Amino acid sequence: MKSLSLDELRELAPAFIMGTLTQEELAAFNAAMTEPATAAALASELDAHRAAVQFLATGHAVTPPVALAQRLAERIAHEQLASMRAAETEETAVPASPDLTVIDGNGERRAVRVTPVRPMLTRRPRSSAPAWATAGIFGLAMAASLFFALSLRSRVRGLESEVRTQQLIIGRTAERLANRDSTVNALTHADKDLVLVRLASNESTGPSMQVFWNQRTGEAVVHASGLAQVAANRTYCLWIIRNGKPESVRLFNPDPDGHRLLNAVTLPSNPAGIAAFAVTEEPAEGSAQPTMTPFLVGAVPSK
Repeated sequence: MKSLSLDELRELAPAFIMGTLTQEELAAFNAAMTEPATAAALASELDAHRAAVQFLATGHAVTPPVALAQRLAERIAHEQLASMRAAETEETAVPASPDLTVIDGNGERRAVRVTPVRPMLTRRPRSSAPAWATAGIFGLAMAASLFFALSLRSRVRGLESEVRTQQLIIGRTAERLANRDSTVNALTHADKDLVLVRLASNESTGPSMQVFWNQRTGEAVVHASGLAQVAANRTYCLWIIRNGKPESVRLFNPDPDGHRLLNAVTLPSNPAGIAAFAVTEEPAEGSAQPTMTPFLVGAVPSK
């Protein structure tokens, strides 16, 4: 038995739902559907085909009145009888020909009667199918066209969804690569200007943070870990303490695992007066001044 690919199964799916597969195709289709991965991949498409068939079968169903059926039968019988009578009278009438006078071998004149030859008539074959049968066949053809159109649209939507997913993955990958490049540049190009500030909490197992600060360019990379999730109307804020006063640097929220990597954090290019970094929890829109005692604090090491 030939094994079918996923694309071949998708092409046969409408006929499978409608029950028009050959015995060989049906056996191959059923064999392929025993594979869990294949069955899962075709589940949504088969459901869509079933829904379309049910719609076509029940969406416009009506019960005709008895009188209408009787009139239709009488009209069909009348048209068939009229067609038979017309066929019997289609022969073309041949006009009578006068006798011809001919001269025989003795020189005598003699009358000869000419029998006209009746031409062969070609009768148009009468259709054995009534008008309602032709309309029914046409309706089935239209229904099949609609069904396959719905199947094709479902397939296109599935491909569009796959493309959007791939584009999202590519976008996230590009973002991670850009963040990695920013981190690498900040750490490798600083040379002697790179300062590491460690922020810790009072608890030994509490959250922590490291600030990799390029004091020459003012660019920094910040990595935090062990942070608790905050409410939707709350956020964390990174502060610098310059000349004894706090200045807001960046608002951020942790990832689901409690970590957060902040790239391209902008700090003053002149480090004079900056003695420490701190983190507090603030309203989601931020605050001009800390509204709580910092739970993470780290002093800037002296060179």
